[in-house]
Amino acid sequence: MDSLNVQLYAFAATLLAGASTGFIFDLYRLFRSWLRPGTISTAIMDLFFWLVLGPVIIIYMLIANWGELRLYVFIGVMLGIAFYYLIFSKWVIAVFIGLANFIGKTINFIFEVLFAVIMWPTRIIQDISLSAAAKKRGRDRLQFKSGLRWRSSSLNWFRRR
Repeated sequence: MDSLNVQLYAFAATLLAGASTGFIFDLYRLFRSWLRPGTISTAIMDLFFWLVLGPVIIIYMLIANWGELRLYVFIGVMLGIAFYYLIFSKWVIAVFIGLANFIGKTINFIFEVLFAVIMWPTRIIQDISLSAAAKKRGRDRLQFKSGLRWRSSSLNWFRRR
């Protein structure tokens, strides 16, 4: 028979295993909500989720109580999942959604700047060539412009009005 300290350690490890399971499931839920897979893709992703989660739980059980399955292991895992969802799940989801939005906006801004840097000289060259063609045809005014309009919200200084 194990001492009370060993049993409490094992129960705490099973609680941690349950919380880790909840965390991994939240990540999986977010990933699936962003991808919106079809039926077959969902089945494949579910299988992959369980292939990842199975070894995680096994490792926790080996650490907690040398892999012995007892009733308190199941109770600890279920309580860990419940505590995670009641306390941390909303915050974790909010943090990951905020992080994904920040990364997306940063990447979008970088590509907008690169596009503007590439397109600005192209637009000037096009305006000059259209103006030269207008002069060649005998038009007095330079009435041609490239017509490129940038619709970005983050690069308003490149927008033509």
